[in-house]
Amino acid sequence: GELSPPPRGPVALVLLAATGILLVMHAGRLAGRFLLRYRRPAAIEVGPRGVTVRSRTELLGRALREKETYIPVEALLRATREVRYPRLGLYAGLVALGLGTYLGMSLLVDGARAGSPELLGMGALVFAFGAALDFGLSHLETATRGRCRVVLVPRKGPAVALAGVERAAADLALGRLPRA
Repeated sequence: GELSPPPRGPVALVLLAATGILLVMHAGRLAGRFLLRYRRPAAIEVGPRGVTVRSRTELLGRALREKETYIPVEALLRATREVRYPRLGLYAGLVALGLGTYLGMSLLVDGARAGSPELLGMGALVFAFGAALDFGLSHLETATRGRCRVVLVPRKGPAVALAGVERAAADLALGRLPRA
């Protein structure tokens, strides 16, 4: 995977989004990623005594820094796997259904008032398209690429997050951790 910023709390997220700082931060990361080829590849190893995260910072293809973080099992507060936007298809489908219903019913009512079969047909078609789009989007796989984010939260110190990890690999690694 690749090191990513750990998840923020809801208050911090709202404040950063409302002030526009969050947009600037994401734009800066995007510019660094594509213009300067800034990358932070990382690997996670789970052993019987703890978790080791080995990471490297790269700029323009050259390694600037290598870092190894060890978190003993006793010091690990939480280790989770997060799927980003798990219900995005459902919400997009609901919006499509709402728009299709509103526009389709408007056209149907106007067609019934005017006695126009074209408007009636168009209204029924828009309504059916919205319903079909809702059905299709709500049944899509939640994460089509099968990637997720692993978040490790120690009792003391900053949280570590790895993004772009294969779901199966994340489940395997987290499954090797002893249950507390």
